[in-house]
Formats: sequence, structure tokens, C-alpha cells
Amino acid sequence: MQTISDRRMDEREMRLLRILGLPVILGQKRIGHVERVALDEQGKQVRGVVIRRGMGPRRWVGREGVQVLGDVSLVLQQTPGRLPPDVQDAPHRVTDESGLTLGRVTDAWLRADTLDVAALEVTLGPCEDLLRGRLRIHGWAIQPAPDGTLQVVISRREWEVLT
Repeated sequence: MQTISDRRMDEREMRLLRILGLPVILGQKRIGHVERVALDEQGKQVRGVVIRRGMGPRRWVGREGVQVLGDVSLVLQQTPGRLPPDVQDAPHRVTDESGLTLGRVTDAWLRADTLDVAALEVTLGPCEDLLRGRLRIHGWAIQPAPDGTLQVVISRREWEVLT
């Protein structure tokens, strides 16, 4: 089983949850903070970033507008625009091909230089987290669930290797 502690993160990878709240810089000015990071339909790349300043409206910048994703800030190379209406929340439920719920996605690792998703962190529950740690999956697909939300699907073979 490959847990989070078994594999050191590549120095170019950073946790998605660590990005939330970072200040967003355009030119020499702070224009807000990262409220949310949206992934593409396959869950393999960052689609864009939702930015908010105070109680103002949310704004959007696509991945092409991100110049640098650093440890202390997100630097843009273009002015944020309106939030697209089709931006969805990231999927949380993890299932196998038959629909059996295996766990929940708790975080993702992004490559800071390419904005690609390197891996997903999956919890099997609090007891498993204490006993074995959280899992890190590298192969997945995103599919609609019967209730209309999105879910992460991994193959039975990948699941057996992990557990």
C-alpha cells in the first residue's frame, strides 16, 4: 500500500489545499486571494482559479493567465474576468468501476510548473487514517454519479495495488 508518508513529494508538487487563501498578485498590486481552484473535466489539470477580494464578486482567471504559482503567492499575467457558469465543484467520492464507494478525496497534488494534477489524496475513514494513513492515487477517471454529481473512479486493479 502506498500511503502519503511512503513517498516524498516532488519539490515541484504542492498541495491544492495549501494554495487556498494565498494572495493573488497582478503587476505590483494584490488583487485578492485564491478562493478555489477548479480542475478540468478529467481532473488532470487546473482549469482556472477563482479569486475574491473581501465581499466583492468572485473573479476568474484561466490557467493560461497564471504566471507563477509560488509558495507565498499566485502571480497573474492577465486581468481576471467573470466566473464561467459551468465551473463545477471538484468530485469528492471515490468509487470502483462497479460503483462501490471506496473513500473520499481530501486533497490533490499539483505540479507548480505545469498546473497538472500529479495525484489525489484519498481517505478511507478516520480509523484507517490513524492505522495506515491516507492513500495517494495516480490513476483515475472522473465520471458523473447517479445523483448528478461527479465522482472519482479508479480501477479495481489499482485499488488492489494500493490496499
